[in-house]
Amino acid sequence: MSDARPTFVLPIPGGEQVAERVRERVRDRLARGVLDPREIERVTAAPVRTFAGGDSAASEFFRRCCVTWEVDRPAPITSHRKFVGPILVAVKNLTRRALRFQNEVPLSRQRDFNWNLLLVLRELLEARERESRESQTKAPESQSGL
Repeated sequence: MSDARPTFVLPIPGGEQVAERVRERVRDRLARGVLDPREIERVTAAPVRTFAGGDSAASEFFRRCCVTWEVDRPAPITSHRKFVGPILVAVKNLTRRALRFQNEVPLSRQRDFNWNLLLVLRELLEARERESRESQTKAPESQSGL
């Protein structure tokens, strides 16, 4: 089982612990023979297709949008400085907390807008896929009539 970097990160407190528990359960089931390692490798290597037609560009674009739509998720604050770094991180975290209320409403609106936009984008891409499939099924019919 490959331990590649995950595409999606669980945006919940303790998400990494949950992911690690899942990995442990999979390893346990592999050890007991419940899961077939070849099947896991096959599924892991399979390309993820969000849309039925196999449009990999649209699928990848939509996947990236789904990963980044939450604009109000705080980025971790770190520092490479050995001595002053912890103080800078603490000051930045306090500043972030103090300004949180100023930014909360606009970011909440932006998050809601992003979510709604993703829903519309999904509908548009699915409609495009349906039209593409319909045109492909009509093309052989029109050629047989010639």
